[in-house]
Amino acid sequence: MMNHNPTGSLRSEFFALVQGAKTYLTLRKETGALDIGLSEESMAMVRSWEAKKKTPQAPKQEGFTPGLRGEGDPQANLFIVTEQKKRGTSPYDGADGELFLNILKAIGLSRETVYISSVPASGPIAGAVERIKRELKLVKPMVVCTLGRRASQTLLDQKIPLPDLRGRFHDFNGIPVMPTFHPSSLIEDVAKKRPVWEDMKMIKARMGG
Repeated sequence: MMNHNPTGSLRSEFFALVQGAKTYLTLRKETGALDIGLSEESMAMVRSWEAKKKTPQAPKQEGFTPGLRGEGDPQANLFIVTEQKKRGTSPYDGADGELFLNILKAIGLSRETVYISSVPASGPIAGAVERIKRELKLVKPMVVCTLGRRASQTLLDQKIPLPDLRGRFHDFNGIPVMPTFHPSSLIEDVAKKRPVWEDMKMIKARMGG
């Protein structure tokens, strides 16, 4: 069939090429400092952690497990503790939520295969810690990952700065805990992507991946 609008077609192709080049150059600029010391495979994973404007939809609830108030698989091997900025919102909402989904995907996981709970980003926290302890007894995960300074320091009962806590496993009632940076801080400082990737690789290895 003859194309009756060749000019429009060429214009669309041109804009697509320009947009692709812009995206690539922006990514190179943001992740240029991360090239040293990582394999090409690791760099491909890190570079894929780019938040998009589209907000992921919450999965349908297949069932209810008494005592669990978080989201995800009640029998997950990976238990995540994050910081909830606003009550009633999913930890996967917004740009930082989508970024974290990309991080999970990089180690072969998804929101359906992990369990995520939270502590409030501000205000009283004792009740949340007791709830998380109860949730851990029910889920029985292999590994816990804490996202952000408050979640990490609270669960581990430590005042050590997060950069000094991350990078190694800690013990919480017999469960190995890996503290790492919150996804929102990766958006503000892309240099933190590399240490988060290193932390996630250790989590994957600990789970036998």
